Amino acid sequence: MPTAIERLRDSALAAALLALLTGCEARVSVDLAASGHGSTDEVNLAIDGVDLLDEDGSNHELDRDGDDDTVDVLDYIDGDSVRLVDEARLAQGRYTGLRLRFADSGSTLVTASGASYPIDVIGNASFADIDIELGEDDSAEQQVILETRFSLYPSTTVNGHYSLQPVMRVVDTQRSGSITGSVDAELMRSSNCRQGRALGEGAAVYAYSGANVSPRDYLQDTGGSPVASADIVVNDDAASFSYQFAALKAGRYTLALTCNADGDNPTVSDAISFLATASVQLSEQDSESVTLSQ
Repeated sequence: MPTAIERLRDSALAAALLALLTGCEARVSVDLAASGHGSTDEVNLAIDGVDLLDEDGSNHELDRDGDDDTVDVLDYIDGDSVRLVDEARLAQGRYTGLRLRFADSGSTLVTASGASYPIDVIGNASFADIDIELGEDDSAEQQVILETRFSLYPSTTVNGHYSLQPVMRVVDTQRSGSITGSVDAELMRSSNCRQGRALGEGAAVYAYSGANVSPRDYLQDTGGSPVASADIVVNDDAASFSYQFAALKAGRYTLALTCNADGDNPTVSDAISFLATASVQLSEQDSESVTLSQ
């Protein structure tokens, strides 16, 4: 039986070994945000964790913090976010991809009327591009934004289900910028926008990478698709209309207003129309305001 001195020696050795091992690691935190999804009330996703891809092609699985079975991602739009991974230990090195890891079941979509539909996750999510180099004792914070409009669509195989093929983008929270703005009230009230529907229904702003881009619908695996979307918010008793992109990488963007976003199915080419466009340059840690009008 080990003596007290031997047990103390073994504990000291174990502590020294742990310090040596953890001293060769970095730490990473990952937050989740989302774009809006029109009149949908909830998008409850069963997220198990986050995967990081290193430059050698190895996948590093990080489990999600917290006890909740699902996350209603629509609670985290317009600048809000939830922490999925907090200060997780990670091997030093360069990382080039990040994706969410979903459970096989348990995700649901709830409409404004209260109807609930199961969400089926289509295969493994693709890795969103990142580029972070982590040395010993380095730490990094990344925010992943799930573009719900481009990710969810009615299932073509199971009646009464939705399919989720996640479209994500990742921003460095220390280097991103934001775009906020308004939409001309006359344009929002026009018959071209309302199309006999409730004011603001189907209205959204799409963001495209580059200046003076000709806007189009989102189509999976197709160049020229928008990189982000933002719902139009009807404010002040329908007196004004606003939108917000809370986190975008620095760069040049084209913004385009559509009132047919609710008809944009990411699996097919949709002939949706756009009523106004504008270009904007966004710098790191910058905030730009853009008004969209005819």
